[in-house]
Amino acid sequence: MSDVLARMRRDRQNGRILDYRRFRKPPNGGPGPAKEAFDCLFLCDHCGYLSDVEGACPSCTHTAWIDLDNWAHAERLREVEEGARQNPVPEVRWRVRGVSLAVGAVLGLGCATGLALAGMVAVGVSSLVGVGAGAMGAGTVLTHAIGRRRIGWSLMAKGVRNPSRWRVPLPIADPKAGTLRRAAGPAQASGPLLQAPFTGRACVAYEVAVLFDHPSDAWPPTWVLREMRSCAFEVDGREVGADRATLGAKVEAVERPVMNEDQKRRFLRERGLFLADGSFDLYEAIVAPDAYCEVLWPLAPEGAPPFVVAATGPVGRHPYRG
Repeated sequence: MSDVLARMRRDRQNGRILDYRRFRKPPNGGPGPAKEAFDCLFLCDHCGYLSDVEGACPSCTHTAWIDLDNWAHAERLREVEEGARQNPVPEVRWRVRGVSLAVGAVLGLGCATGLALAGMVAVGVSSLVGVGAGAMGAGTVLTHAIGRRRIGWSLMAKGVRNPSRWRVPLPIADPKAGTLRRAAGPAQASGPLLQAPFTGRACVAYEVAVLFDHPSDAWPPTWVLREMRSCAFEVDGREVGADRATLGAKVEAVERPVMNEDQKRRFLRERGLFLADGSFDLYEAIVAPDAYCEVLWPLAPEGAPPFVVAATGPVGRHPYRG
């Protein structure tokens, strides 16, 4: 769990895939409606935080917001993001190349061994090395050319990183901090339950994430949303306020969302995303009503929301110490 917290803090502090400061609001006017028919969120022009209202951003304190209701602004943001997707994270691209090289090495070794056993190549170190090197090079190039998008998707799908839009409880806890207090027991809602957007499950808390890809984009795919919500609930008599829980569960792919196409389109549009732009893979995790869990309040920073993890019994070490 410390890895999750550390990654969230790095995503916030070390820059993002998309620099929203490149965004320039277009002049008003033009054909068609100026506003969307339903309310959309505001997107911080500095850090990508999503908010229901304007004011000082709770993440970076800046006050420049992109009104996603506004069609002209949303379309301009759409263009900026399309350009940014042509320059994905170098670290991930090198990991894809590494996987391609490993697969190519296995193919090269297998090819050389197979030829030697079949008697088609004279058994000798130089012959095997030559054939193996050639086969490895060909296998690496072929794997990279054909499989790089799939490999990239597999690497990115392991965990949410650098989402271009996000809304999680703030401030993000220090993963190295100790625990101020803890509680364990069933999560009992203090008010109306929430409904998880993608699966429709009743819950006290959920996290959703969206992974986007398009064939004309550079690889790999990119995370375009991470969002956490929770109702007020109690664990062992200790209260957790609404939208004050950081989930520790890994989000899982939702193959059959309960949303129809119109509902999915609206959910994405409210966050400045467009269903027609490409492939959106949906991910979700929840804390079910009365599910046994452990809640840990971190020592630092002051006011950091508690971390909620699933548990089946007494828990020893906690996620802030690893």
